[in-house]
Amino acid sequence: MSSAAQPAGSVSKLECEISVGGKGTARVSLFRHLAPITVNSLLRTLPFDSRVSVQPAMVSLFTELRIGVEKPRAQFARGDVAFLPSGGLVCIFIGSARSDRPLNPVGKVESGIEHFDSVRPGDVVRMSAPKQ
Repeated sequence: MSSAAQPAGSVSKLECEISVGGKGTARVSLFRHLAPITVNSLLRTLPFDSRVSVQPAMVSLFTELRIGVEKPRAQFARGDVAFLPSGGLVCIFIGSARSDRPLNPVGKVESGIEHFDSVRPGDVVRMSAPKQ
């Protein structure tokens, strides 16, 4: 079989789902090349449930991960996903933002970003590997 008939896939891109309690499901791509240690640690914790914290430009998911700063950035756009090492938070940006603290970029929301627009503090979300 030729390689054109069977796509090779990506070693770096890994898909996840975030179910936003009662609102819908977002599809998220995590990219190992952005922060390999962070992404691998995050993948090992899947699936996990979290209450959310809402800030003006982002929704944060609480995790128990303790990881250092890795390839940090401070500027993010709508749909970007990053990890805040100082708080152990997965941050989903629902608007453009500049952070005072360094965040490890880990991925992008591919679809369903609108579900995060109506999330409220304390809502429960579940991050998991996609259903096959």
